[in-house]
Amino acid sequence: MIAKDPVQHLSRVSESTDGFSPVEQSEASSGTQPDEQRLARLAFAGVMLALVVIYLMRNVDRYEDLNIAFRYSEMTDLVVPVKDTITAAMLSSPAVDLKSFDSGTAGLPDEVFASAEAHGISVIDGRIIATWMKDESDLDGVTYILSPKIEHGAVKWSVTGTCSEKKAC
Repeated sequence: MIAKDPVQHLSRVSESTDGFSPVEQSEASSGTQPDEQRLARLAFAGVMLALVVIYLMRNVDRYEDLNIAFRYSEMTDLVVPVKDTITAAMLSSPAVDLKSFDSGTAGLPDEVFASAEAHGISVIDGRIIATWMKDESDLDGVTYILSPKIEHGAVKWSVTGTCSEKKAC
């Protein structure tokens, strides 16, 4: 059963202020509250800024490492066709003599010396040796050496050279 009490709309409630007593603040306390809030906001912003600076300082090395690895990939990409040629030749015959794989033989490109314009690349006894160009950068003269070996019917490449010191390979 629904009660039939009259419902009074809020817009029709009398606007009497007899029972209303607003809380008054003294002028002294109202002037300090915004200053305290401003100071708290500045302190919070300072702490957040300090955290961001600390984060950036700790991760600068990671950025530099990523930048070097990204730049170094330019040279490692040059090695891929040579690596594919040696891999195909090694897998095509069960007893391949790696000493027969030198620059300019067995379908391999001629040796290129590192210069100011180009990276160096050579193949000696199946080992691929790539050298960063002479550009006076932090990678100048860094080497990337790949040595092949057949393991379980697949060619595995071991990486050596000075690129590991630069965290590039």
